[in-house]
Amino acid sequence: MNPVAMSTGAVQIVAGVVIGYLTVSMAESFLHRNALHASLAVRRAAKRLGRAGRPLLRAYTSHTVVHHGKTYRESHVRQFRNREEQERLDRWIVETQGDRRMIREQYGVSLAGLGILAFAAPVLPFFALYALFLPAAVVVGALLPLVIYPLSSLVLHPYLHMPRAEAMARASRPMRWLLGTRYVRFISRHHYLHHRYMHCNYNLLWLGDLLLGRHRRPSDEDLAEMRGQGMIC
Repeated sequence: MNPVAMSTGAVQIVAGVVIGYLTVSMAESFLHRNALHASLAVRRAAKRLGRAGRPLLRAYTSHTVVHHGKTYRESHVRQFRNREEQERLDRWIVETQGDRRMIREQYGVSLAGLGILAFAAPVLPFFALYALFLPAAVVVGALLPLVIYPLSSLVLHPYLHMPRAEAMARASRPMRWLLGTRYVRFISRHHYLHHRYMHCNYNLLWLGDLLLGRHRRPSDEDLAEMRGQGMIC
């Protein structure tokens, strides 16, 4: 193969990775803020849309109401205070929401079934446009961040809500390596601040928060609290 063509292809793949990462990181920050933490006005608009608005309302309930409001009340690394609290939440979900997938998704900690597709669906039109207008090598590179995007919530997010010792004990060898990287230790702090202050630090794939002015750094008090909870920080 022509070395020049190989070099061009490699550059295009790298460019695709950058484009794909910027797309999913910006989308994650924007959608997390405006859909998973939708304002009252947005929720009312979604209700008026009927069936078309149900995915947004479901996402808001699973994330803001359940994950932020009804779990992790005592600690960032302790989902329920006791079994009875979990059972009460299970009954509330079944009786008021009729949505057992919230339970399978560990109350907003992970993704399950169609939830994986629903999570990625809002960004897919961007990648469809890339496939139409950009070289194939760029599109191939862009697909890597697209795959990582739901995996960050499916695989990584649960470990961000565990004490470090528990996370390391439960993780596979590759995951233990990942949890020890500077990037994941940063994301652990970043995500803790999202739970503590809510209206900041929406990314698990970091950068969009910074570009959209939603990044918050931890204070000394925040760091002390994280260490007190035994977090990966």
